[in-house]
Amino acid sequence: MRRLWSDQSAVGVQDWTSARELFFLRCRSKNLSDHTLAWYKNILSGFLAFLEGLGGPTPRETTPNMVRAYLDHLREQGQESITINRTYGALRCFFRYLSQERVIPATPFSLIEKPRVEKKLIRPLNMDQVRLLLVQPRTKTYAGFRNWVMMLMMLDTGLRLSEALGLRRDKIDWQASRVYVLGKGDRERAVPFGTAVKKALWDYSQWRGDVAGQEIFFLDQFGGQIGSRHFQITLKRYGKSANIEGVRVSPHTLRHTFATQYILNGGDAFSLQAMLGHSTLEMVKLYVRLANRDVALQHQRYSPIDRLGPLAGGKRVVRFR
Repeated sequence: MRRLWSDQSAVGVQDWTSARELFFLRCRSKNLSDHTLAWYKNILSGFLAFLEGLGGPTPRETTPNMVRAYLDHLREQGQESITINRTYGALRCFFRYLSQERVIPATPFSLIEKPRVEKKLIRPLNMDQVRLLLVQPRTKTYAGFRNWVMMLMMLDTGLRLSEALGLRRDKIDWQASRVYVLGKGDRERAVPFGTAVKKALWDYSQWRGDVAGQEIFFLDQFGGQIGSRHFQITLKRYGKSANIEGVRVSPHTLRHTFATQYILNGGDAFSLQAMLGHSTLEMVKLYVRLANRDVALQHQRYSPIDRLGPLAGGKRVVRFR
């Protein structure tokens, strides 16, 4: 049985174990997902392990400079700026809660600046690379055909890997050609898919058959759920076999590829935002910029005048005003 807390006991908390239990009691009461809870636990474990190296200060003894030192430690370890930024956000939430509960007199984050996030240009696959990737699975085997169908679906819908692996049989609307998935924050959204993917999904459903007590759609050979790490490694292996270089072949790359191709093919940013499940347009703007860059590169390759060859009157000097 979990320990119950009163307002008076919260004030008297001195150690990290009790402080963490208070925080996770709050998280559970807010009905946060298991994934979010695991994320908080992982970040706090790393931070507290770092504090041990500084002499093990208590929650009240933790200073802004100790937190800054930890963020700098993550940077020295090679962590990406987005990861450091999210760690900052998780720790800020934790300490703000401790301050509200009077476990500490004030949160050190009132004096800590938010880390800057480097905006890296997303590198999706081009369509030649997509074709090479899709011929790698051995589609005559159950696992190979399942992987091929998953890749097709993710390239056609932009689903996150967790959303694809968590897809339930009863969440596929065959008539409307759409799936209902749980995204971040356990928010359900409808995502459409095309005719080719519909056929692939149907063919896989026939091969999969009925598995007693199992409603997850994509299964391993034994009727169990597929591990996300397993699929990531498999996809990376396919990319290596296809000799794809200069682009990281990962589930998230498939999502980026869908988004960029959707814009290039005439899709609008607002419908893309709805399909991807983003709460704001900020990420979608990156896809639009990337698509615009690809259009410029295509023009360089296929410019009608540049491909025309030597021009009549080409030696004449033209002055632009």
